[in-house]
Amino acid sequence: MEAGFLLLKEHKTLPLSELKALLEIYLGGHKLEVLKNYGVVTSSLDRWALVEGIEKIVKRGAYIEEGHLIITKVEYQGSLKEGLELLIQRLKEMPSEELFSTLGMDPSRDSFAVRAVKLEEGDISSTTVERIVGGVLKEKTKAQVNLQEPSKVVKVILLQDRIYLGLLVRKRERKYFYNNRPHLRAYFHPGSILPKLARGMINLARLKEGDILLDPFCGVGGFLIEGGMIGCKLIGCDIEERMIRGTLLNLKSYKLEDRVLEIKRMDARDIVDYLRSKGIESVDAVVTDPPYGILTSVKGDVIDILKKLGDILKDGGYMVFAYPRRVDLDLELREIHKLYVHGSLTRHIHVYKK
Repeated sequence: MEAGFLLLKEHKTLPLSELKALLEIYLGGHKLEVLKNYGVVTSSLDRWALVEGIEKIVKRGAYIEEGHLIITKVEYQGSLKEGLELLIQRLKEMPSEELFSTLGMDPSRDSFAVRAVKLEEGDISSTTVERIVGGVLKEKTKAQVNLQEPSKVVKVILLQDRIYLGLLVRKRERKYFYNNRPHLRAYFHPGSILPKLARGMINLARLKEGDILLDPFCGVGGFLIEGGMIGCKLIGCDIEERMIRGTLLNLKSYKLEDRVLEIKRMDARDIVDYLRSKGIESVDAVVTDPPYGILTSVKGDVIDILKKLGDILKDGGYMVFAYPRRVDLDLELREIHKLYVHGSLTRHIHVYKK
């Protein structure tokens, strides 16, 4: 079976890299094809397992707008209108029972709406596509159309040479990232990374529930919050006592105290030795935004600390961090994502694997 993931367009590389990371965690063996900002995944999982995987990926994702269970697709040459005609023919030929099963639809109870997304220009409008496909599905399923509050949403993804028709499984939780911006937290400090980027970096680290996350420059806990929300065990330190107080207050406000292994005022240079003295020999991932402003630590110190952190990272673990320029470590550099912030500041999001 196939799944489709509609990615945000706000960054060229981050959304796709996040999708790849989450696919590794939740779908195991798969094949990924990328078409514009639509990722199509072929999986050997059955319908229910695939739907569960789609749910988890979109729920956890920061840059994944929607997840779809693909019902059918057509490839075409020529105009979009010709492609739509092929799709309509395909739908008419599908047995009604197969359509009900794939949609998970009970015609006597469920209603539906069709939503079209044009990823490339074509000779037919999205509303026309929705009307035509909706008409065929209504005739085929006898289900009611409900454009305001449908129980099922059917997505039509329109590309230059193919059309995908799928069931909307889940949409991104936009409200979470909006309602949890740093200035709305129990303790705020200027310069905190936004929760969407923090969640994205957590995902790039391939963290799973129960894994140990270390942030050695934790500030007021932005990465620890996002790690805690996905079930990680949390270790954080900061050289300033007020930051530690802020982190603890923020974690408490999210009811994440039970996730904490260590939150301690400490120079990041000492965290590896301290953890080993506590019997913690390795962590699953390091995710951090080290200080790099004019008034913060000497750059050489920060890079030396990042290098030392590799000692406590488990084999196969990831270190994900932001810095204003490329930093070379004695680990495998998987990717760098550049994010313009303002003026001369561009964050380089490094993804290293041990």
